[in-house]
Amino acid sequence: MPEAPPFPSLRPEEPAAEAARMIVSRSIGAVPVQDSTGRLVGLVSERDIVRIIASRAMGLRGLAVEEVMTRDPITLRPGTPPETALELMQKRGVGHLPVCSEEGRLLGLVGLSDLVRRG
Repeated sequence: MPEAPPFPSLRPEEPAAEAARMIVSRSIGAVPVQDSTGRLVGLVSERDIVRIIASRAMGLRGLAVEEVMTRDPITLRPGTPPETALELMQKRGVGHLPVCSEEGRLLGLVGLSDLVRRG
């Protein structure tokens, strides 16, 4: 079994409401989604949750994470300069970028607020 990351993540089959709870309880902006092998397969952001709630009468009820996540998110490699990450976020209109190894294993998550604080 893959080693658990040192930060929160979800599996695609888990309830989407769990993503919302995790985002609120941990004061984070997004939660990575990993398959059973530990490979990154998606990302659930606050924006994803709000979009579903605004467009669906039942909100998140009955939905799995895989139904609300952004599939195959844009990722960074370790050592990517902060300026490059910020430029990519601006260009793609995203607020979070997973950091992954060459094999697609999740190593971390960089948020826009992380880059702003750094500057």
